[in-house]
Amino acid sequence: MSQFTTEDMSRLVAAGTRDQLKTTIEVVAGIGLVHINDYSADEEGLSMGIPVEEAEDISRQLTRMRGCASQVESGDQRILLPAPEVRRNLSGSLAGEIDGIIEIFDEIDGLKAESAQNVEELAVLELLAPLSLELELMGGYRTVASFIGTVASLSKARVGLAALGDSALHLTSEVGKKGVVAVFCRIEKSSEIQSMLGEHDFQTIAVPEGEGLPSERIEQLTAREAEIAGRREELQSDVESWTDANGGMLFGGMELLERDLELATAPIRVATSEHAFMLDGWVRSEIAADVEAALAPVCTHVSIEEYVAPAHSNHLHLDDDRSEMPPIEFSPRTYSKPFEMLTDVMGRPAYGRIDPTFFMFITYPLFFGLILGDMAYGLAVMGMAAFVWKRFPLDEMMKNVGGLLFIIGLSTVIFGYIYGEFAGFEFLPHGGCDIAGIIGVAQCEAAHGHYHWESAHSPWWVAWMTNLYPSSGEFYAVWEGPLNIVLAYPFHRVATNLENLILITIYMGVLHVLFGLVLGFRDIYKAHGFVDALFEKGSWMTVVIGGFIFAYGFLVESASDILLPGAAITGVGVVMVMVLLAHFEKMGVIGIPLGILESLGMLPKVVSYVRLFAVGVVGVKIAATGNEMIYPSVAHTLSNLDEAGAMDLVLLPLLFVFWLVVQLFALVLGVFSPNIHTVRLHFVEWMMQFYEGSGMPFQAFGFKPRRVEVE
Repeated sequence: MSQFTTEDMSRLVAAGTRDQLKTTIEVVAGIGLVHINDYSADEEGLSMGIPVEEAEDISRQLTRMRGCASQVESGDQRILLPAPEVRRNLSGSLAGEIDGIIEIFDEIDGLKAESAQNVEELAVLELLAPLSLELELMGGYRTVASFIGTVASLSKARVGLAALGDSALHLTSEVGKKGVVAVFCRIEKSSEIQSMLGEHDFQTIAVPEGEGLPSERIEQLTAREAEIAGRREELQSDVESWTDANGGMLFGGMELLERDLELATAPIRVATSEHAFMLDGWVRSEIAADVEAALAPVCTHVSIEEYVAPAHSNHLHLDDDRSEMPPIEFSPRTYSKPFEMLTDVMGRPAYGRIDPTFFMFITYPLFFGLILGDMAYGLAVMGMAAFVWKRFPLDEMMKNVGGLLFIIGLSTVIFGYIYGEFAGFEFLPHGGCDIAGIIGVAQCEAAHGHYHWESAHSPWWVAWMTNLYPSSGEFYAVWEGPLNIVLAYPFHRVATNLENLILITIYMGVLHVLFGLVLGFRDIYKAHGFVDALFEKGSWMTVVIGGFIFAYGFLVESASDILLPGAAITGVGVVMVMVLLAHFEKMGVIGIPLGILESLGMLPKVVSYVRLFAVGVVGVKIAATGNEMIYPSVAHTLSNLDEAGAMDLVLLPLLFVFWLVVQLFALVLGVFSPNIHTVRLHFVEWMMQFYEGSGMPFQAFGFKPRRVEVE
């Protein structure tokens, strides 16, 4: 199958008697090649199937294990567990082990609840302790009202309490910034006392139940808290030991039960009658024969028919019945597989349309490396990839993340070599010809000039890399191509070749956008015919090509003769856009002025690619600033330790750490910022020219191993 499109699909219909359904589902799960269409209609004589009897028991057991797993660390697992061994543990000792660990979790939860209650009670007792009044005396009277709480200002409250005279007994204390009062009075005086306390923002304290002084209760609770802490440590140690011994089997058993539950509930996805069933789904066309051969022995009827899209229809549009459209399966791939994640962000491509994954495999690393372009940071990104691969050896998604990091990291190393940059240092010698206007060494010698070299100011641990280049870096080859394109090796992007890089990024924008339109032309042509493709995509292609010719003729004096042809081509493109909007998009007359505005919108799409130059240069300058302002002081002190003063020795580690922080910041920015801008250029500027992410992912019924081998 082509890497440029998704897999061809065929419709599967399998039918048989009800007693064949379970076996059929097991076979479908075993081969893992069938995408099942869930039956949801309510046709006469047909209904959804019902789960097998074991489904409820499996679900109950799985729920119990999930509750246990939510409190256990999954741990690292580098090899798949054998399914028979996990089955034996599921039906054997694992159930008892789970009962034991759940009892431990229940005890831990109980201790946590008790500790929280104790902490709350201790906070209250700390307020009451200075009153030196027994807890049992703070309330519970029949003829006496008690008011125990805090006031906003104890000094003001004391004045009010003193005015009560013998009608009330009061105690006061100050704990921190809080004033605590305890007032006792006869019941008939309670309203008056309550009103007075309310004037001082009185807040009632709920007195804990108990006997004795609060200080005695505090000692008891403190001792109990120590006991709880010790017991929790013991239980946590038991949990860790249990996890080491049984954690792998717990998560492996969950995976097997999830598979069992999916098999047990699969009949609800199938149409059934009183005596028969019908399974509807999709398979990849290239393996249709294998699927038919697997299902024929267990089904009464198997029919597989390749899907053929109607010619020149609107079957690719979003408003179609997606249940009747084939699901989308990526073509098998190796190196470009990590970039399927990027495609999935925008949704699977509509059936029959271009799959952009392979193209992003080429352009995404190209753009990323062009921006970051530093060997040190590229090696760091590749190191991240190695870490991800080692940390998640069984996780398919993380493997793809590692693959993506490795590829963009490798691209960054390659561009870093071309640029001659390592950790923000430009370590290659720079030079110039004594004849103005000549930049290359060969060109200078051909003009009988002399090329002067100036050594770069980089530390020894970077400078040795000049040996990786011809003539120890005193080499500068230049190729002057058409359209004022200048390529060089090495390519000094922040010095000699800065303007060349700007021009290259603009040309890359023109080509990238134009390529997206070409892909869109192909898709529209296949779906709707040449006329629709001509106006829907050909119009924009004409605008881009004509606009480029016009701009080049306008800016380059020697190419002024193409100015008028470029304007004419652009005009034709604008007219085609007007027809597109007015006629094909049904906008009517408003499409004419709108066509001019929409055509102008192509300019910022192309100019947006200048970010490939701008973002990279800014990132270089951040690291270079740290290298120029901080590193020289560190290097000078290290090279002259015998003569360094006390202040130099004190500042040395601080400056070195600060330099490392700048490098780390440049690395983090270098990982995120180029990715953000590269994603934008692909998703917004490029894919919007052709991509329709309306496809439904192909999801084969079956199992992929996460921790346990597939049975």
